[in-house]
Amino acid sequence: MLTTLQFASHFVALSTELKGRMRRKGRRIVPNSREVAVNYNRRSTPVTIPEHNDTQRIDWTDILTTPAEFYTGQAALRVPRISGPGPRYALSWPMRFGSFNEAAYTSKKDLLMDFTAIIEDSMKTQLGLTRRKDWNQYSCVFVVPDLYDKIYVTTMLELLFREFGFARVCFIQESLSGSFGAGYSTCVIVDVGAQKTSICCIDEGMCVEQSRINLKYGGADVTQTFMRMLLSNQFPYSDLNLAHSHDFLLAEELKSKFCTLQSTDVAVSSREFHLRVFGQNTRHYLFKTYDEVMLAALVRTQNVNRVTPLLIYVQGYYKPEIFDHSTKLRNKHQLFGKSRDLYDGAPNNPISSAQVEVLTWSQKNYASLQENLGSTMSSSRAVSTNKEGPSVGARPLDGAGMNVSQDPLDAAENTESSRLSGLSPPAPSDKEAAIQEHDMDEETMDRTLPCMPLDQAIMLSIHHAAKGDERKMRDFFGGIIPIGGGAQLHGFNPLLEEELGEAQPRFRKELLVGPPPREIDPQVLVWKGASVFGKLQGTNDSWISATEYDRLGSRVLPYKCLWNW
Repeated sequence: MLTTLQFASHFVALSTELKGRMRRKGRRIVPNSREVAVNYNRRSTPVTIPEHNDTQRIDWTDILTTPAEFYTGQAALRVPRISGPGPRYALSWPMRFGSFNEAAYTSKKDLLMDFTAIIEDSMKTQLGLTRRKDWNQYSCVFVVPDLYDKIYVTTMLELLFREFGFARVCFIQESLSGSFGAGYSTCVIVDVGAQKTSICCIDEGMCVEQSRINLKYGGADVTQTFMRMLLSNQFPYSDLNLAHSHDFLLAEELKSKFCTLQSTDVAVSSREFHLRVFGQNTRHYLFKTYDEVMLAALVRTQNVNRVTPLLIYVQGYYKPEIFDHSTKLRNKHQLFGKSRDLYDGAPNNPISSAQVEVLTWSQKNYASLQENLGSTMSSSRAVSTNKEGPSVGARPLDGAGMNVSQDPLDAAENTESSRLSGLSPPAPSDKEAAIQEHDMDEETMDRTLPCMPLDQAIMLSIHHAAKGDERKMRDFFGGIIPIGGGAQLHGFNPLLEEELGEAQPRFRKELLVGPPPREIDPQVLVWKGASVFGKLQGTNDSWISATEYDRLGSRVLPYKCLWNW
């Protein structure tokens, strides 16, 4: 992570680049704008508002009258930080980057207990299914990442049948589910989440396997950067700490209200917010912002395929050196191991040729970042508890779970290789061909953090999906759909379309980056698509019954998944 001085120098450089772009577009720049905002923030003092006069006061979770064993969802985020007698709760995220958060737990049992507690409580409170004995009357559609971990999927399959007792279960990839929700059979789904961004081309209602891309950054990184930029400009609430749930929720609120991708909004502007902390009166703050509302989502990245620098105006897409990536690959595969082939013991998690190219690009352009990540992974083999950031699950500190050791996954001996050594080797698969082409081995891929500018990643995904077919490329460029909460910034779609148009002028007429139809909230589009998928009659072959699972276990997945397992 950059020091304060290094971050300030990057901040100034980005601000200078933004001014140059605004001048080229004919925007008026007021001199000394930053100094005006900084001086105002330095003198700003809060106004105290008594709780009975605060019309939007927070209903904190009552942990003193009748403390529960655990809290989930919004109740967990509203657990007050108290000192003195009373129960103390630890906040944790069982899920991270679309899979299990192994860095936050010391045993697999504790992680799965928290995960099942969240799902169970949601079914009882949100769906009204309060009696577990009724759950065997329901079927479950489970959404998995496009580039998933097989151990994660098989573990979830076991939980859905053994722990929750559903009658039937089926799996669907998130991009395909998004296309079902949008109602498009051919499109490019760009799902910008809090911690990851996934890109996949959908052709005739199926995910194009070699186009799948998973990037390990998202809206949470922009939130962190925005707060850091505000603090560097003398933000009046200088005690802000994202490890506290109320400060984290405040940061998310400020980002959603003030962050913009329109250069016309870059000016000295007066802002306000209310700070609400348990046991304290509400404080009303006034402050001013200048260009940090756009710089948090604006990053200059040198594109090796172009002569001119590339300006990325997309939330969560940044210059990796600015952020702390030291924990993003920490303790990967430490609790659940890595999925391996039954016969030769080789890792068999799915990967696409586009993702291999992303990893190669990231390793080449962000070499220093990858070296730091490699040293961090080798020096942090012990599982550590994640104490940074709020969560959707809270348990009392007194009720610590048992520590269960996890035996390493034993690879089966490849007895067939010696017996068949005299035969011609089989043709390499698309995955093997891509790895050989880019000279990437499995260990290097595990140590590499996938980072790439958004427009370049979209073009790369389309290139691998179309495979040189001009008509397919035009179809894909004409149906780019950004979804997810991280893509809900003002001006996100128009600026992304502008950047793609400059990069691909021959497809400018067909190019369209638009929201989902029928005014569906892009944040819930994937879940809407999953509900549509579950009601279709033509998907009956993808359902796994309890009887089939009892007989075959996870071996049933290759026959039931709608993609190449």
